[in-house]
Amino acid sequence: MPLKERFAWAWLAGLIVVPTLYFLAVANQATPPPPPGPGFLRQMAVLAAALGSLAVVALAARFVVARPAADEEGLTEDERDRHIESRSTQTGYNVLMAGMILVGFVLPFSASVWEIVHAAFLAIVVAEVVRYSVVVLGYRRGTRG
Repeated sequence: MPLKERFAWAWLAGLIVVPTLYFLAVANQATPPPPPGPGFLRQMAVLAAALGSLAVVALAARFVVARPAADEEGLTEDERDRHIESRSTQTGYNVLMAGMILVGFVLPFSASVWEIVHAAFLAIVVAEVVRYSVVVLGYRRGTRG
């Protein structure tokens, strides 16, 4: 399995687990009426914990999972790798732009500040999941054109 595919699998796992836990914690906090005062600090702490966890997952995936095996050392990136990277980045960027248009142009008129923050975080996560899913599919199925 190529290094980039291993990293994509590890990052996809982190991108599915950590934001799911984050959004479950946010939904759990929103159920009872929030107490006056520490609500903002509690939400900042939960967001910081989620982003910090994603940073740990990314570093672990980069240094542990994506470490080359003995038979893969010395292999360089070929045009197939560049094509998969280009296609996945383009697809993820398009998804991110669609999400940010929704967050930036629609939500400011109808949502609270934290709803905008959650929507932006969700748009980033969905874009990254799409990007690395395209990487995995590119290595599994191959590329055409």
